[in-house]
Amino acid sequence: MKGVFIITLVICALTASCEKNGIADSGKKPVEISLTASETKVAESGNNNSMRIFSSILENDSKSGNPENIIISPLSLNIALAMAWNGAEGVTKNEIQNTLGFDGYSEADVNNYFKKMLETLPKTDPTVKLAIANSIWHDKALPVLKGFLEKNSNYFYATIESLDFASPLSPGIINKWCSDKTEGVIKEVIEKIEPETVMFLINALYFKAPWSIKFDKKDTRQSPFYLSDGKITDVPTMSLINKSFNYYESSQLKAISLKYGNGAFNMTIILPGSGQSVNEIGKLLKSDGFWNTIINGMKETKIDIYLPKFKFDYKTEFNSSLKEMGMVVPFDPYLADFSKIANVKPQNLYISKVFQKAAIEVDEEGSEAAAVTVVGFGVTSVPIKKEFRADKPFIFAITESTTGTILFMGKVSKP
Repeated sequence: MKGVFIITLVICALTASCEKNGIADSGKKPVEISLTASETKVAESGNNNSMRIFSSILENDSKSGNPENIIISPLSLNIALAMAWNGAEGVTKNEIQNTLGFDGYSEADVNNYFKKMLETLPKTDPTVKLAIANSIWHDKALPVLKGFLEKNSNYFYATIESLDFASPLSPGIINKWCSDKTEGVIKEVIEKIEPETVMFLINALYFKAPWSIKFDKKDTRQSPFYLSDGKITDVPTMSLINKSFNYYESSQLKAISLKYGNGAFNMTIILPGSGQSVNEIGKLLKSDGFWNTIINGMKETKIDIYLPKFKFDYKTEFNSSLKEMGMVVPFDPYLADFSKIANVKPQNLYISKVFQKAAIEVDEEGSEAAAVTVVGFGVTSVPIKKEFRADKPFIFAITESTTGTILFMGKVSKP
């Protein structure tokens, strides 16, 4: 399906099986996640950063002249980068922290926030299957520091694996882990391992949940969908008539929130208003307070909903977007400081690539989405000490500098 759907998922992951009709039997009310004052601020900063990231991806996609469906997982990205942040020092650490929106917060604030999310998010709704997994894969020759591994193991529950990155079997081993952690939705993320790559930090999200109020398949009809280029296509469109949902409307947009399961998770859908484009709304999302205005302005409203079914996957590299947001030094082979990951002097560790592969399917039963984020680390080549030792027969030439005219040329076989 062509076109761009602005879909903000509380978590980008895969959605579970459910009843055939009516309201899902959640069994229990949502489990509330209690955050400290510092953790609440970290969460708010993370949300603001998510909007900036998405807006940047949307803008870059628009500039390409070939807009397509987009899905990213800001949470997955933030978790993977936070693990990398634990191995950074100096300017490198500050730039990652600022880019993620965690400026001013201590390591304890950030790490404890993510630890709490990892522990509590999967427990908030028994009807939702949510899995969050982290891993650290490093070349067996890389002398990874114990402190870095322990911190990411204790706070992020990261599994740690040492592999021979030169082996052609290694990509398959990593891909199997990604596939297993996303229930087979994301089957391959690593095509090959470049010679300079020595580490991957990987986060995988899997989320599967039923709608609280399900769509009836017999009400799904082929309906027109108006593409951004002015073309029209018919797509299978679901409908719910005269149901109550949280709803917001302004001159710029309409927004509705559809709950999953017991209401712990929801999908907020933003529809540009008349005369507005999806890209213009995307730019507004990075404005301070814009997202909160939508969410806080929602009121329970009886409304008719028409939502197309859709299924697609998407892969994106975040390097340029992160650099635009101020994360420059961590990508610099010579200025990056990840000395808390490993001591590789006289070489240097740096982030070579940050990319994500995600997929989503939305139908009458619910939603299914998965995301895998990979932070790849490269190492600079070993500097070779230059030396000229004329200890064997050699040729010599005496030339004029400006013209290169050879005045004398000879060979020394025996000094």
